[in-house]
Amino acid sequence: MRKFNLDSFLSSSAVLWAIAIISSLMMWVYVTGLDESSYITRKFSCELEYRGIDTQAILRKRVSEVDIEIRGPEHEIMNLNYDLVHAYIDARNLLPGKRYEVSINVELPGNIDLVSFTPSQAVLDLARQVTRLMNVETILPQNIPDGHYIEGVEIIPKEVAIRGAEDDIAKVGSVRVTPTVEELQKGSELLMPVKFSQSEPFDGNVTIEPAQVRFRGTLASGQPRKRVPVNARLTGYLDKDFEIRAVVLDPSEVIIEGPTSELAKVEAVDTEVMDISLLANDQTIVAPLREPEVPGVSLASNSGVRVSLSLGEVRAEKMFANIPVEIRSGDKKYSSNPANVAVTLEGRPSLIAAITPEDLKLCAYVDMSNVFMSPITLPVKAEFLSDDTRFRITLIEPSNVTVNEVIQ
Repeated sequence: MRKFNLDSFLSSSAVLWAIAIISSLMMWVYVTGLDESSYITRKFSCELEYRGIDTQAILRKRVSEVDIEIRGPEHEIMNLNYDLVHAYIDARNLLPGKRYEVSINVELPGNIDLVSFTPSQAVLDLARQVTRLMNVETILPQNIPDGHYIEGVEIIPKEVAIRGAEDDIAKVGSVRVTPTVEELQKGSELLMPVKFSQSEPFDGNVTIEPAQVRFRGTLASGQPRKRVPVNARLTGYLDKDFEIRAVVLDPSEVIIEGPTSELAKVEAVDTEVMDISLLANDQTIVAPLREPEVPGVSLASNSGVRVSLSLGEVRAEKMFANIPVEIRSGDKKYSSNPANVAVTLEGRPSLIAAITPEDLKLCAYVDMSNVFMSPITLPVKAEFLSDDTRFRITLIEPSNVTVNEVIQ
């Protein structure tokens, strides 16, 4: 059998020719892959993302776009999915109420190189976001015809929420609706935008929720009217054992009429003066109303109101010191430390001022009837042996004493 010679095989012309061909092909593939002529560049704008911003923060004066230049193989660039390109700022751990200078980051899919992007940095102005509830005011038109006034004004909802940066919200003086005479003459419900009254321009975006409210109001004939509260005028002094706990008026508001400029001067209507010196229990009084003291303004309804006065007892306290502590036990004898306590009573001022412990047979004691050890610390109790119910024990000091058996 003929032996195979590896050296002869490798040095044969056929093998050397094959190696040369393979090397040439590999070199061609490598050189072709490095051909710069197949690479292209492209410029475009990408939306700047802000990641990780605190939910209680508002970003002001934001950069919206980044100009990006990329380079890569022509077929990659031509088929690029731009949804995979991201320009973003990492705002995690950045606190509201401060300004930061941060770097912009760019994410690209594989085989694409980043040539440049502008801007490379941005200033983050993070303001603290707040929400404030405000009542919606009605600003009536100045050109209301003579002999007419607005009645039945109602706004639904009465409150709106304004939301924005803390310093911008502080610039809001009021929120209002401004119906025109033409709109009021229709006499129907209106859907009206809510507007700001502000001290100076906002630095950021301030929103109103809801941005519109329902407005109801009618242009009526006659003198302008206004609803104002009633103020009960009382004079005199009650017995020192009583005080007025509540004053309830029915109705609590009345309607006045007169020129608009004069109505603005009236904030309330008073009752005639009521003397309470002789009151000893709850009472209801029909009190006449006084006409407003502004010229041209008068009551349009209710010449009187019902005034319900609720009385309550005044309570006063008095402390009695050095009340001996009695030990209530069986046959054994005990002593307490301390031997005396202070007892505070509550009652009507006129009664408690002159009362003495002897009048009430006030007694402080410790119950040892079911206790079989000493020394022991026990609570002190107090009672009236006279069974007087006009007073109440409110405090014993000290509240506990130490009881020791007396060895005879």
